[in-house]
Amino acid sequence: MNIRFFSRLLIVFGFFLLAACASTGNIEEVNAEDPHERFNRNMYGFNNGVDTYVSSPLVTVYQWVTPGLLRTSIANFFTNLKEPRTVMNDVLQGKEKATGEDFERFVINTLLGFGGLIDVASYAEIEYHEEDFSQTLAVWGTPRGEYLILPLLGPSSYRGIPGEIVDAASSPVSYAIWPIQVLDLLNERANAEQSLKFIDEAAVDPYIFMRASYIQWRDYQITEGANTAENLLMPELDEAFDDEELELLEEDLDIKL
Repeated sequence: MNIRFFSRLLIVFGFFLLAACASTGNIEEVNAEDPHERFNRNMYGFNNGVDTYVSSPLVTVYQWVTPGLLRTSIANFFTNLKEPRTVMNDVLQGKEKATGEDFERFVINTLLGFGGLIDVASYAEIEYHEEDFSQTLAVWGTPRGEYLILPLLGPSSYRGIPGEIVDAASSPVSYAIWPIQVLDLLNERANAEQSLKFIDEAAVDPYIFMRASYIQWRDYQITEGANTAENLLMPELDEAFDDEELELLEEDLDIKL
C-alpha cells in the first residue's frame, strides 16, 4: 500500500484521537447543528495556515512554470483517472445508464485522448458524472452524521470519513510514484484557487460559508440535482456575508438568496 493512502488513514485516526480529547476537555456544545464547531474552527485555522504558507506558494510556482494549456491537459488526465472510481460507485448505486456513459468516457479518453490528456468524450457530448463512496453510502441510507473538518483534508462528515478511505484505496493515483501524487495535489489545489479566493475575500465568516456550501453541495450531488440551485446555499449565509456582498453573490449566481 502507498504513502498517500496511509497518510489519509493516519490523518483520519489522528483526527478521532484529537476530537476525543477535545470532547472530554470541553462539554459545551457551541451549535446544535455543528456540535464540533469549536474544534472545527481550530482545525479550519490550522488548514488555512498550511494553505497560506505551504500550498498556496507551491501552487503559485506551479501556475507560473506551467502553461495554461498544459495545466488543462494535466487536469484532464487526473479527471480521467477518477473515472474507474466513478464507474465502481455507479455500479454500487445501481445507475445503469451512468455506468455505461462513464465507462465509455474512460475508454474513449484513454485511447483517443492520449491517456486522458484530451477530453475527447466531452467533444462527443458524453455526459460527465462524479461519484464517490460517500455518495454511495448516502444512497444506501447511511446518515451524514456530524460535520467535521479533517486536518489537511478539509470539510467532511462521519459518513465522509470511510468514503475518504475507500476512495483513496480505489484511486489509481494512490498507487503511482510520489511525483505523480504531488502533481495531483497541486492540480486539485490550483482548480480550487478561485473558489478559495472568493471565500476569503467576500465572506464575513469564511467558516460558516464553507460549512453551509459544503453540506448543501454534497446534498445536491447525492440527490442528483433534486435540490435546485436556489437551495444550494443555506440561510446561514446571511451570517457569512453582509447585505452588499449577498447582492453581488446573487448577481454572480443568478439566484435569489
